[in-house]
Amino acid sequence: MGISSCDLNWQRISKNDSMIQIIGAIDELNSYLGLIKAMLSKEEIRQSDCQFIEEIQKNLMKLMSHVSDNKNEKLFFTQDIVVSLENEVIRLSENIPRLTGFVLPGKSIIEAQIQVGRTITRRAERYFAAAVNEERKLCPNAGEYLNKLSDYLFILSQQDY
Repeated sequence: MGISSCDLNWQRISKNDSMIQIIGAIDELNSYLGLIKAMLSKEEIRQSDCQFIEEIQKNLMKLMSHVSDNKNEKLFFTQDIVVSLENEVIRLSENIPRLTGFVLPGKSIIEAQIQVGRTITRRAERYFAAAVNEERKLCPNAGEYLNKLSDYLFILSQQDY
């Protein structure tokens, strides 16, 4: 396999193909969520957050598989997966005061790390949207999931650490 191409769904494609960009961004995000999970696991009170992040990581693995094999309906995201993420955003939102201005990352190390994860999520979401615009058949719920994931990470970053 050469440096300029790789196999995706048993077809040879360029490494700068939009599908490879999506998979790379999601892989980076998944690893970064692992770092965040490891940091949160040191706080006994945050174990439920760690478990939820682990579920997100599993969903991201499924999303990478979906991008690689977009015809396999077993890899499609259901609306229930998106709703679960929305419900967690609502639950966490109850614990923070209403924001009245811009948030500058850096109030703590963990908050800054979560904000970096949020920006990686936004990049993956942009790549996903670009691929869909190229008339690729990707599950729309997966794009919505990435959008809600960035909301989740923002709200998670605003928790007291």
